[in-house]
Amino acid sequence: MQRRTRDQPDADSLRDLLLWTETRRMRARHRLLLDHAAVPAAQTRMPGTVIELERLTGDLLRFVLAKPPGFTFLPGDSVRLEVEGVRRRYSILSAPHEPHLEFFVELVPGGRMSAHFRTLRQGSRLTIAAEARKGLRLDGAARRHLMLATVTGINPFVSILRDAVHRGRRGLGCVVIHGASYHDEFGYRAELRALAETRPDLLFYVPTVSRPEEERNRLWRGATGRVEMQVDALRTRFDLTPADTAVYACGNPGMIDGVRQKFEGLGYRFYEEAYK
Repeated sequence: MQRRTRDQPDADSLRDLLLWTETRRMRARHRLLLDHAAVPAAQTRMPGTVIELERLTGDLLRFVLAKPPGFTFLPGDSVRLEVEGVRRRYSILSAPHEPHLEFFVELVPGGRMSAHFRTLRQGSRLTIAAEARKGLRLDGAARRHLMLATVTGINPFVSILRDAVHRGRRGLGCVVIHGASYHDEFGYRAELRALAETRPDLLFYVPTVSRPEEERNRLWRGATGRVEMQVDALRTRFDLTPADTAVYACGNPGMIDGVRQKFEGLGYRFYEEAYK
């Protein structure tokens, strides 16, 4: 004997039974439509065109892509780029309000994507993943933010700072230490120095070179040593305590491993993104 469900009518007439069946069918169809709307068969890849390109050194490349319609991201996010079937993920340097996607990348000898990037020209086409991936985020509970980067590891921090300026944020208290082997590897030094001078409430910026004795750095008059060597003096200078400071590291895995051990051991909240 068939069991009767709770919402099945008691009437035994064929008319009532058909009405009940049709109602159940329509409810099921409505649920399917809602599920389809919630997870659309969205585009997974979008075309991108190079509209600006600058070669800072033989191994460092800055390029700008036209932002595809509908592409969204948050400061600090990354996105996968594809050229001729080769895919790699890169941090987005531009801020979300800007009408383009900006990237600062290091070309690796023998790297498959690097080989493609070496041939990029204005007008070159790439493929962009339709969805960005969550990257570094500002810790909302922190009053100060110590940001440690090597070369292209500066990318998410530039995006975060540009967004902060756009939103009119005050008193963010970012201290950025940016390390490189050579002075010409600081792709955004001029922009960050100008921001630090005009908005000291927002940023204090320290670029430092790790090979000051080499000829390529003969004109350098700034800080020297690795990122890790600058940390303690700045931590003391700005009273960056574990209670009110979050620490972020992006770039070389060796740098990240070193500072993670140090800061986690001191009780700081620590966030990282390694470029391998």
